[in-house]
Amino acid sequence: MNTRERRSALTAWILGAVLGSWAAPAWAGRWGGAQPFDFLFLEAGAEQGALGGAFTAGSGSADVIAYNPAGLASMGSRHAVFTHQQHFQDVTRERFAAAGRSGLGFAVDYLSYGELQRTTLSAPDGGGLGGFTPKAWTAAAGLGIGLSESLSAGAAGKFIREEIDDARASAWAADAGLQLEVLADPRWRLGVAVQNLGPRVRFESAREPLPLVVRWGSAAYAELLGRRVGWLFDVVQEPDGGAVINTGVTVLALEHLALRVGYNGRNDAGLGLTAGFGLALGSLSADYAIVPYGPLGFSHQMGLGWRWGGDWTQ
Repeated sequence: MNTRERRSALTAWILGAVLGSWAAPAWAGRWGGAQPFDFLFLEAGAEQGALGGAFTAGSGSADVIAYNPAGLASMGSRHAVFTHQQHFQDVTRERFAAAGRSGLGFAVDYLSYGELQRTTLSAPDGGGLGGFTPKAWTAAAGLGIGLSESLSAGAAGKFIREEIDDARASAWAADAGLQLEVLADPRWRLGVAVQNLGPRVRFESAREPLPLVVRWGSAAYAELLGRRVGWLFDVVQEPDGGAVINTGVTVLALEHLALRVGYNGRNDAGLGLTAGFGLALGSLSADYAIVPYGPLGFSHQMGLGWRWGGDWTQ
C-alpha cells in the first residue's frame, strides 16, 4: 500500500471517529434513569468476555458483529460459534453466530432471566399469584467490506425484543463501524463503531430511546519472548454520556492454547476482572470465560466454534 492510499484510509477512519464523537454527546441527554434493552451490554462470546469486552478492533470471530461489523470484512475463514452463558441468579443465555469470507455474518441471541415471583401492592409476597419468566432475544445480520487494503467498513441491522410478564417491547436498530489496519507486522488495528441507532421504542405507556453506544478500539498483536501476544483496548461511550474502559490481553501459551485476562469497566458489582482460555484442535475450538460479580456470584461463558474454508492468524 503506497503512502497516498494509507493517508486516504487514515483520513476516512478519522472522519468516522469524529462523527462517532459528535453523535455520543448529541444523544446522551436523551437518557435518564433505567433504560430498556440493558441485555445488549452483555459480552457476545467467551473470547470477548475473557478479554473484558474489548473487541471493537477485533477480528476473526463471527461474534465481531456484536462489536463492530467492519470486522466481518477480515474474517480469513468461515466461522461458526455457539455460546452458553450461565449468569448469576439463574440467568442463562444462548447465542449462535456465523460469518463467512464474503463479509456476511449473522447472530441470534436468547436470554432468560429465570422465573420470578409475581407481586402486587395488595399481595407483596406474591402468594397465589404465580411466577413469570422475563426474556429477551435478538437477531442480527451484517456485512463488512474492504474499502482499501487497510480500511474496512461495515453495517448491521438487528431486531430486538424484550418481554417482562405482560409487557413487551420490540425494536429495529442498526450498527455501523470502521476498522483501519495501521501496521501489518507487528499487526495493529484501530476501530470505531456506533451501535443501536434507531427510533424510540414503546414500552407499555412510555416511549424510550434505544441505548446508543459509541466505541473506539485498538488491537495489537506481536511476538514477545517467543509467544504470540495480543493487547486489545476499548473506550466505550455509553448512553448516559459517561465512558468506560475495557481491555484484555491474550497470550498463545502453547501451540493450541490461548490464555486471556481482562478488565471490564462496566462491572460495578465486582472488580471488573475477567479471565479465560481458548483451546483450538484442528478446525474446532473451545473457549471459556469467568467474570466475578462480587457478592452476586460469577458469570460463566462457554463457547464451541468451528472454522473452515481458509486460514486465520491473529
